[in-house]
Amino acid sequence: MRSKRGFFTQFIRHLVQAAAFILFPGLFITVFSAVRDILAAFLDGSFSVGELFPQMILVFMVFLVTALWGRFFCGFLCSFGMLQELIFFFSRRVISGKVRIPERSDSVMKFLKYFILVFIVAGIWILALPVDSSWNPWDVFGILFSGNFSIISLAIPTVGFALLLVIMIGSLFVERFFCRYLCPLGALLAVVSGKRFYKIRRQSDSCTNCGLCTRSCSMGIRIPEKNAVISGECIQCMQCLSICPKESLSASPAGAIAGTAAAAAIGGTVIVGNLISFPVTETMSDQQVTEKKEKGNYKDGVYTGVGEGFRGTTEVQVTVEDGYIADITILSFKDDQEFFHKAQPAVINAILTEQTPNVSAVSGATFSSNSIMDAVADALGSSVGSSGQPVDESNPSDGSVEAGENQEQTGSDESQPSGDNVSESSDSGQESDSASGQFSVADGVYEGTGNGFRGTTSVSVTVENGAITDITINSYADDVSYFTRAQDTVISEIISAQSVNVQAVSGATFSSNSIMDAVADALGVSSDRSEQPAGKESGSGAGRGNGPAGGHGRGWRGGRQNGGRK
Repeated sequence: MRSKRGFFTQFIRHLVQAAAFILFPGLFITVFSAVRDILAAFLDGSFSVGELFPQMILVFMVFLVTALWGRFFCGFLCSFGMLQELIFFFSRRVISGKVRIPERSDSVMKFLKYFILVFIVAGIWILALPVDSSWNPWDVFGILFSGNFSIISLAIPTVGFALLLVIMIGSLFVERFFCRYLCPLGALLAVVSGKRFYKIRRQSDSCTNCGLCTRSCSMGIRIPEKNAVISGECIQCMQCLSICPKESLSASPAGAIAGTAAAAAIGGTVIVGNLISFPVTETMSDQQVTEKKEKGNYKDGVYTGVGEGFRGTTEVQVTVEDGYIADITILSFKDDQEFFHKAQPAVINAILTEQTPNVSAVSGATFSSNSIMDAVADALGSSVGSSGQPVDESNPSDGSVEAGENQEQTGSDESQPSGDNVSESSDSGQESDSASGQFSVADGVYEGTGNGFRGTTSVSVTVENGAITDITINSYADDVSYFTRAQDTVISEIISAQSVNVQAVSGATFSSNSIMDAVADALGVSSDRSEQPAGKESGSGAGRGNGPAGGHGRGWRGGRQNGGRK
């Protein structure tokens, strides 16, 4: 039975855990990602104190606290650890007894996390092995607790979700299952805390060797064997100190005070890091402008667009001058500041430099990066052609709509025949007959491809009696959330209208267009949507465009993907 001292210590610890869960739910991901960002910068020669200052002070503070006081981060601040404790707490009310892992097996299994750490650092971060971020249970955990239901469903059919489920099942029977055997950050902190000054000490003269402390230890440490707990596995949860009936275990200062101070130091560092990560509005420099050709490929104007982030939508304003993206301003965002401000300058600078919204995401902030790219793609929807490439305004034959025209997207132009799907040769004398559902191709199954936001979409089109009767998606490269949003609607409308020129799905313009282009390619007809402005100027925000929404790289995914950080 816990003493009053023990009850107070655990009450304070759980209070700090709850506060950390609310304020910093992804802190364990943030710390591990910060280590990766710093290492990646050293490896590729792009290390900059200015750019990496938030990550540096966070890692420095976590490691300093761990080296001096021990793993208070794990015992007081880690939300993933708190979740495991809750699962085990409730399981003990249902499952009688506690599963006992043989001491030798427990010791061997604890080495697994060190092998996982080495694999992540050497294999994924350095060698860049193609391990998809959907394998990461940390990412899935963050997604499930993000509150963004539009992406939660995407996390369920993944390897990461299956691994998370295994971890949760393991936590039903073994307290802190993941922390003991699998956590790579825990492995790193265990090494750092090995020579800490702050220790839980044992008074051998009053200790009766009852073993309660060992049985209550969430990390399975044999405590009575030493006069002090020196193992790097100790997470400073103070459960052993709280359960001791003779109060033979003690720590100075008291565990509640030490834990709260450690949590405040680390939490304060996170807040300071967020405050110094000021939002940045990037503008294309004069040198960049002069390096470009005289006229760019986008239509001049000021456009707004939105993209889906980790916690909600991101809205941007894009200014196009002389055909080039000249300025990108973030109007609003809902993602956590620590991630969004890490992604913002790098992604915006890359878009301005490469003059395309399809740039690499910042490792460690994939969702925030993708939300910016998607929003810019949405804003520029009126400035790209059906292939997803910029429209060349110098060529009037491409039918691009001049900036400022505020037309609604109709899906067809009554001034033109609706049968873009048939042979356009005037010598053939064929009338446009897409309205009647007839195509000038023989019955059969045809395959074609179209360009999406992230790559090629491949389809199979079945034609019977001169009409499209079925469209099957063979493969696609766009993100699941956007492509599936477009797929059913676009296919249904193509079959219903018997035309490849139907209206794109708002929020998935590029994916919609890739399907239309692929069907047009399969049938050898024209996919001409140049009469349709895909967006409106100055805040009208046409469809959101299609862009990456998955692979929340806040977890193990290695290497910075575009020289920025997330």
